[in-house]
Amino acid sequence: MLIEKEELKPYERITDAQRKIREGGDFIDEVLDRFLNGTHMTGIKLPFPLFDNVFRLREQEITVLGGINGAGKSLYASQVMINAMTHDYPCLSVSLEMSGPQQVARMIRQCSLQKQPSMEAVLSFAQWSKDKLYFYDQYGSVDPKTLASVIRYSVDKYKVKFILVDSLMTMSMASDDWQGQKAVVNMLANAARALDVHIMLVCHARKTDDIKKRIDKWSIAGSSDITNRADNVITLGREHDKDGTDAYMSLCKARHWDGAEMDLDLCFDMASLNFYTHDIPPKQTGMDEKVRPNGGIVGELETMHLND
Repeated sequence: MLIEKEELKPYERITDAQRKIREGGDFIDEVLDRFLNGTHMTGIKLPFPLFDNVFRLREQEITVLGGINGAGKSLYASQVMINAMTHDYPCLSVSLEMSGPQQVARMIRQCSLQKQPSMEAVLSFAQWSKDKLYFYDQYGSVDPKTLASVIRYSVDKYKVKFILVDSLMTMSMASDDWQGQKAVVNMLANAARALDVHIMLVCHARKTDDIKKRIDKWSIAGSSDITNRADNVITLGREHDKDGTDAYMSLCKARHWDGAEMDLDLCFDMASLNFYTHDIPPKQTGMDEKVRPNGGIVGELETMHLND
């Protein structure tokens, strides 16, 4: 018996939402692979080895990076991006607070460990970063719809896997537009899942008169949906009471990582603009042999507190 055309019409109108209803058994192979082969440990490592076996920045997730002005959020995000490139994750920087040349110059300092990088270091970085580093060359602000288009284009055209958005406050909206902030974070979270990328969103912390108060996820300025929607929340702050320690990093939310939340004391090298831990100094990245003094490990560290 032939099926009449009219009988097929309800099925032709099935929505995308309906197509996404899946049977639990459809996921068994992926779950087995995760438990048996450690698939859950895939993703981008943070710059500090202490986290290697407990936390990664995975595709389809969004991480909020928060801190007060001058805490070093953009520098830290740059280190994360360099780490991603080291493991062959093509990166896109949507940094609306710095020009492209400024960002590249900063990354070369971080990679070469040189305050005044040599011509060899610059050329070595250019070769190493080819096909792995892209910038949205826009300064000032961008509207959310344009940002969504930039993200999709960069994934389709350049196959990027890690996207830095610095910062939420550079979106074309008022600082007290909480619904607008919610919409942006929702858009980024949906994009991360749909495009199979990781997105790091830099956010500012609320101003406080207590300089010794540690920044946590409740300190992020703006709508509470910013941290609620995020898979991970990392905060960065200055350390005022510990000798030999310049800053701290807190992994204060890690939705899919049991027991990963922790604090980490950090030092900061002003010459190379790198955060590092006491026991592991920064190492060169993306440099060929002729620009690798001391085997690629920084010599005398120019450690001091971060500037405002």
